[in-house]
Order: sequence, then structure tokens, then C-alpha cells
Amino acid sequence: MPLTLREVLDLDVVRRGQPEVVAAADRLDVPVRWVHAIELTDVKRLLRGGELVLSTGIALPDSAAGLEAYVAELAGARVCGLAIELGRRYAGALPAALADAAADRGVPLIAFAREVPFVEITEAVHARIIDALLIERAATTLALGRLLTRQAESLERQAHRTLISALIEPGDGHPAGTAEAEARARSMGVPVTGRQLVAVVVRLSDAAVYAAVAVPVLEVAEAVAAACRQAGVPALAGALDDLRAGALLSLPSAADAGEILTALAGRLGDPVELVIGAGPPVTMLRDVRMSFLEARDVADVAILTADGRPYYRLADLRLRGLLHLLRDDARLRAFAGRELGPLVAYDAAHGMSLVSDLAAYLECGGNKALAAARAHVARPTFYERLRHIERVLGVSLANPESRTCLHVALLSLKPDEQPQ
Repeated sequence: MPLTLREVLDLDVVRRGQPEVVAAADRLDVPVRWVHAIELTDVKRLLRGGELVLSTGIALPDSAAGLEAYVAELAGARVCGLAIELGRRYAGALPAALADAAADRGVPLIAFAREVPFVEITEAVHARIIDALLIERAATTLALGRLLTRQAESLERQAHRTLISALIEPGDGHPAGTAEAEARARSMGVPVTGRQLVAVVVRLSDAAVYAAVAVPVLEVAEAVAAACRQAGVPALAGALDDLRAGALLSLPSAADAGEILTALAGRLGDPVELVIGAGPPVTMLRDVRMSFLEARDVADVAILTADGRPYYRLADLRLRGLLHLLRDDARLRAFAGRELGPLVAYDAAHGMSLVSDLAAYLECGGNKALAAARAHVARPTFYERLRHIERVLGVSLANPESRTCLHVALLSLKPDEQPQ
């Protein structure tokens, strides 16, 4: 993933300069291709697009028209932002004409309240950019490695994975819920009749899979199988996809499933960017699909809000779990549309990110100052955005019920609908 301007502003060396976004704060997610310190007004010939321009402002024109022309040239060169250090040319604040021009042209304008060596910013950002390129190349190599590694998957794991897949997605000749499936499970040492069957999904985070030192899901599947063997728990265990390993535990009907799941989680050792989701116990093989699907949903939600539990059930996710369970309910979708629809439409029509600002505010528990700081936006600017949100939605964010309704609507969005 390319480094964004928002991420640059969050670097320690940049934060030491106390950056404040003065204009076009809705454009902070643009990628930063390079950093260029320039003390000239004739800049377009030096730029290729995607640069963050650093300046002390000493060479900038005095007139409003000159400043507007300078910003227009930056916009024409498709820079990702302009950062100016206060003190040498401008004391206290940047000229209003410069801020207005940047806002009109959609060029993020940042003011550094404190001096910070531009060379340190340049080195830090360029190091991150180069690292990202290396990681991207490594990920490409890793993807090829995964393809080759599939060939090294043990025959036992392949057999287990095939049967688990058949149980989750019956059809196309798969024998899920039939005597043949039961016979295949028994032949693998996993009795499924007269037993308590618990579906488990171990979910890796994206970071664990795509980091420079990745955690292959095949290794996780083998670890789960080993933990079950050590605990004396008959189980089918295999990789489900690049992010998830699955296991079907076969327990005595009177066994405490929670106690066994906790013990298994402990046998897996210190988790590396992973969570365990468990479905409800079932007694019939035909019901295993439902248990697996719930376990997968639980793991997918828990990976976003993990709090250190050994494993998670749907009840542990509380409101998020309920909303995830109801995510396809037409009534919930309609509620979310009523609550957020006008704001989503406004963002789309005006190129704004007010939904993201609202999410940040609510995730900070209604703390405006904290939300503004995390968004790297000046408090007056962020407060004005909140007032704008109130006008668009016709609600008061000071009202607890309004905040609750909006937060529920945001939490009910599907992962691909969540604000970035």
C-alpha cells in the first residue's frame, strides 16, 4: 500500500514540527510519491506529481494573486501537499490568501508551528516509501511462494481441508451431511455421531499475512492440528483460505467446550496477529455448516476489535456481533440508510469525508479535541465539520440518542462500506 499524506503526518519526526492542516484536510489520504524541499516559485518544472513540497515560505510572493498563481502551479503539477514552516517568513499563521487558494484547488496545506529539519523529514519519508516498495515486491514473491508451498501441504491436511470445505459449501457432488461424509470423517479418526461438534476458525490479520515475516496459514493449520492431538481432541483441521484455518472439534457430549477451547488456545502459544472464533456446538453433521459460518463471522469481526481473549463467540462481540448477525436484514440496512444516507450523498457530491470525521468523533466517545488530534486537523476546522454534519443530517451531536443511533448505523456497515 502506498504511503499516504495522513501517515506522513503521523511520523514522529513530522509530529515534532506540530503540523496543522490548514486547507484541504479531506485530501489527506492521497499517496505520497516523494518529498521535495523547494524555495522557489517556479516549481512546476521540478515536479513529476505526487510530491509533498516543503518550504519555509521565504521565496513566496507577497500578493494574493501571486500566492494564488503559486498554488495553481502546484495543483497543475499534481503535488500531494504543501507544508510550510512558520517563523522565517510567516509568524503565527499562513496568509489567508494562500489557505483560500489551497482550499479552492484541493491542495492540502500544512503549517509547521515548530522548526524541524527538512532533511530529517525527507529521510524518514523516503525510507518508508522505499520500504513499502520492497514489501510490495516481497509480497509478490510471497504470493508465488504460497502457490509453491501448497504443494508441500501434508496429505492429512489436504484431506481434512477437502472434507471441511464440503461441509461448509455442500453441493457439486460433495457428501456433506451424508453417511459417506460421516464415514470419511471416521476414517480420519474423527467420530461425528453422538458427539458434540464445535467449528473453530482461526483468523489471521492482513498484517500477519503480508508482513515481511509472514505467518503462512498452512503453518497455522498444522499448529491447530498439533494442539488438538496434544489435547487428545479428535479434529479435522485445514486451511480455508489465505487468511483462515478451520477445525471441526469432536467432543464428548458432556464435555465443557469452553474449557477445551481455552486449553487449545493456550497450546497454540503466543498468537501472532490472530484470533479464534468458535461457532455454537451442534450434534448433527448437517448443522456443522451453520457453526462454521458463525465461527468465520465471529473471527472476522473479532480481528478488528480483539481484546486478548483466548477465543471468541458471537455473544462476546456484544453490539458488533448482533449487528454483524443482522447485517443483511433489510430493516437494519434501511435504518443505516436513513441515519447516514444524506451524509454519504453529501460526501459523494462534494468530495468530502464527513462520514469518516463522524466515525472518528464517535470512536473517541464524543471527545472533539481527541478526534481532531487523531485526524491531524485543527480544532476549529474539525469543530466546524461537526457543525456541518449536524446541518446535513438535521440532528444534534450533543444529543446522546443521536450519537447512539449514528454509531449503531456506522457499526452496521459491511467491511467494504466502512469509512476509511
